[in-house]
Amino acid sequence: MSLQSSPRSADGSRSDRPALPESATAALDELSELAKQYGVQMIERLVERGEASAVWGGSTWEAPLVYACGVTPIAFAELWRDYSKEAEAVGESTFQVPSEFCSMIKTIIGRLHLRRNGPIKRILFFGGYCEPAIIFELAKSDGYDLFTIDGVTAFQLEGKRPALISFVVKELQRTAHWLTGEPVDEDRLRAEIRLKNAVIERTQRIMSLRLKNPLQLPAPRTMQLMAGVNHYYGDVQRYLRILDTVINGLETTAGASERRSFIPLILTGGAAGSPRLIDAIEESNGVIVGWVMNSTTCYRDDLPPLESVAHFLFDSQRKGELGEGAGTSCTNRRFRVEDLIRETGARGIISSSTGGCPYGSIVQQFERTHFKKLGIPTVTLESTVHKEPPTEEQIMKVKTFIEMLS
Repeated sequence: MSLQSSPRSADGSRSDRPALPESATAALDELSELAKQYGVQMIERLVERGEASAVWGGSTWEAPLVYACGVTPIAFAELWRDYSKEAEAVGESTFQVPSEFCSMIKTIIGRLHLRRNGPIKRILFFGGYCEPAIIFELAKSDGYDLFTIDGVTAFQLEGKRPALISFVVKELQRTAHWLTGEPVDEDRLRAEIRLKNAVIERTQRIMSLRLKNPLQLPAPRTMQLMAGVNHYYGDVQRYLRILDTVINGLETTAGASERRSFIPLILTGGAAGSPRLIDAIEESNGVIVGWVMNSTTCYRDDLPPLESVAHFLFDSQRKGELGEGAGTSCTNRRFRVEDLIRETGARGIISSSTGGCPYGSIVQQFERTHFKKLGIPTVTLESTVHKEPPTEEQIMKVKTFIEMLS
């Protein structure tokens, strides 16, 4: 597939893009409003009123189990949504994390310290996340209860041995007991798995339809849709309705071809820092047509639910799309990128990482070497977790890269 072959419009404007139906545009606006309402403050209010129970973490592969236990998992990314600079300063001063180290780690521990009197006092951590995240241990001094799911990986299909599945099932059973004091309700877990699969399947449908006219669904809107896969913005049925409306809109315009030329790109490693950097990509005639951050794996419905969650973990790791900071996922990420290049016709890769992350820099170098051998241009970017405008250097780096591909 070659997405860059359509002729450029006379003025180069984006007015040529096939317009989404009003219903789909309204659904995207509704999603933005839903995203504004969702967050730590909303969850804390529910917890304080006794209407919810919540835990920091547990929002990725293990999320169906956490929801099945009647607990709301909160992504660690919520810890740097607000007051990230203040939290990072606490990480450096109170916990003595070196200033040159990963801003994510410093902000996480600093923000937990600042929220130590809040109503959410439990942390659920997967040992495969990244080794520096052992800093969660320091949160115990602030009264947090920390539970760790032992990290486990399977690099290849044959590595997914029955004994390994059994080990993860036991870890999930331990997790359920920690969350509720009781065994998991398997019927409820099965229902949560079906909901999760419904969301994953719809998201994948949107990504497939978007390839026809990628400019009509800009990257910031697409990322907002994908972000909800983990938490549904607190309202899964409303989120599913929004996804269905967007799908219907994209199907309506699928017959119209994109008229403006552009350079199709793959984004790996996250959101590339500030949303302004994403805008700079599109302003430079580049379009992100593939992300590694969204899952293409569904939970199996032909297995007992706890085994299904275990298989999902290993299948996602093997495809390199789990989003772990270390371990199998980032090692195998290159295979997922190769698949995306074949699926989308992308001509280049933008690899983003958090500055000071010991794993991110290694993975970037690994992928740069790997794709250079395949003749696929790659540019690497480093950013912090803070919502800061990109530097002129970052913008120039992106624009120069896209110009090189033109």
